[in-house]
Amino acid sequence: MREHYTQLLCQAEHLANIGKLNEADTLCQYLVSKDPNYLDALFLSGNIAFYRSRWHEAADYFRRAAKLAPDNGVVLNNYGLALLEVARNNNGDEAESLSRAVQVFERATELDPNYFSALINLGLTYKELGSFDDAASYYHIALRLEPRNPDVWMQLGTLYSISFNYDEAIKCYLHLLDLSPTSPSEVFNRIAALYCYTGEIDNSVEYFRKSVDCSSIYEQARHFASNRLFHLHYLPHITPEEISRQHYLWGKSYFSKETIPPFLNSPEPDRIIKIGYVSGDFRMNAVSFFIQPVLAAHDPKKIKIYCYSNVLKKDIVTKQLIQHHKIIWREIAGITDTEACAMIRNDEIDILIDLSGHSGEHRLSLFALRPAPIQATWIGYPDTTGLPGMDYRITDFKADPPGLTEHLHTEKLLRLPISFLCYNPGRDFPREGEAPVTRNGYVTFGSMSNFSKINEPLLDIWCHILASVPDSQLVLRYRGQESDRIKNKLCDRLELNSESASRLVVLGHARSVVEQMEAYRSIDIALDTFPYHGTTTTCEALYMGVPVITLAGRSHLSRVGVSLLETVGLQDFIANDPGEYIEKAVALASNLPLLTTLRRNLRTILLNSPLCDNVSFTARLEEAYRSIWIQWCNNLKNNERYFR
Repeated sequence: MREHYTQLLCQAEHLANIGKLNEADTLCQYLVSKDPNYLDALFLSGNIAFYRSRWHEAADYFRRAAKLAPDNGVVLNNYGLALLEVARNNNGDEAESLSRAVQVFERATELDPNYFSALINLGLTYKELGSFDDAASYYHIALRLEPRNPDVWMQLGTLYSISFNYDEAIKCYLHLLDLSPTSPSEVFNRIAALYCYTGEIDNSVEYFRKSVDCSSIYEQARHFASNRLFHLHYLPHITPEEISRQHYLWGKSYFSKETIPPFLNSPEPDRIIKIGYVSGDFRMNAVSFFIQPVLAAHDPKKIKIYCYSNVLKKDIVTKQLIQHHKIIWREIAGITDTEACAMIRNDEIDILIDLSGHSGEHRLSLFALRPAPIQATWIGYPDTTGLPGMDYRITDFKADPPGLTEHLHTEKLLRLPISFLCYNPGRDFPREGEAPVTRNGYVTFGSMSNFSKINEPLLDIWCHILASVPDSQLVLRYRGQESDRIKNKLCDRLELNSESASRLVVLGHARSVVEQMEAYRSIDIALDTFPYHGTTTTCEALYMGVPVITLAGRSHLSRVGVSLLETVGLQDFIANDPGEYIEKAVALASNLPLLTTLRRNLRTILLNSPLCDNVSFTARLEEAYRSIWIQWCNNLKNNERYFR
């Protein structure tokens, strides 16, 4: 009988090896039913379940196998991997599964201190637990065993990246390039992103170029080229026309005109319109503060809402949106553009809205397939997409004044009458507190914007402001662990402008939005960045009673602050040139009564402004949707291929 079981097991192993997992699983189930302690059958059953992504089932088989063979390192390693996947897939017992995985992997390394795979998996598990130092130590032990292993260097670089140790991450990836990895383009792309975080934008853009040039995979090259477009906006010397040209070339290079199948949408101008929102930011993200109030205010008698989520990891915001009674939720993360296009066409979406542009987790390539009759981009990106199939870009008359920016867009500008944004602050945001100048005796300027938006010409302007306001300080935020190096670099710039380095304060990583908001309690006047304006940071500053000085430019990128401040009624804080920017900041700093009054009243001014009136804003947005829908319906009179 044992010989017969052995033959069946060999047959099951063969079936598994050639991909016939169902047949292999059936044989294993039979063997385990006949002998619940058949170690090899349990182990193979665990492997089959693992390959089929049945993590709990795999963990149970490996647990039973490990109980029979507690000193078998391979069994323990596989058991630990199954537990790790259970935790990663949000099954409600992450902490328990990760803790057990650590115990299992550590037992495997006790049995064999040089068990390379178990060491790597220990690093992975500690990374999931957020114990980054422990994770790094196991990666380094593994590198002592295999110092030229590219996978370990990649894992270590990833670990340093997510723990904001950007300098060390760059060193890992540069070393990885010396090992001649099979996919250098991905490494170049990662280095480029890290240089952006450290404020070395020229290096960042250059490495993005390298990632595109050496990529042999079309979709990958397109994605890396898109990353490069996003980061061009941080360069202070590049013109809006050149940025526009680069976007146009991206669209022309990667998307050819294809035959579009007829749409089945009923061309009735007055019926309920189906609106689809596509985003990878349906989560705790800056975009959520602007899209959530709109989703809540849509009129179901006029609009039917679909959200196509490309979110890779759900959080509390995602779960709230999924449960929203007005929203029909669709998951498109992990499915192809063709599959997502079929889904959207099957839903008969009338107007499809991109909320990402070239920012992270975007699906512009999906829009290139033309899933909907009308397509527009909004909120998530401060520029044209360059995509031939994108019909409109939603904006307003202040961010894109008529005659100023049309030539910079491949889309037609759809201008809303008051503002293109609607802001909704978080319910748990802290109180404003008093103006810090009243307790400090000196004025504190600050910027909570992305550090990458701060460039040398802007620092020179800020230094002029500091020089004109005695004893004033400048507060910035940088989330990397090399904060001291970055501060020294900024201080060197301050010294060039004869300013004392002691007047610069660099805050570390904000662990939550609330912590970010609390930092405004230490700032009297916020200085907007240029040419890349802040958006969420400007709204947050105003909510915390902090006035914002902005410098108007000649593209949407450098006019968002203009739109926000005019909408709130704070036109006096908009400058038209660097000299006026300095003058307004210095004048405000010398007006202590105004600063204290603004501190007490700005929140109320903001909340009572059109910027936070989601009902009126959404009504205007729906009117804009209706206008382009009617236009599409009218155009069909001479285009019968769209009719049913």
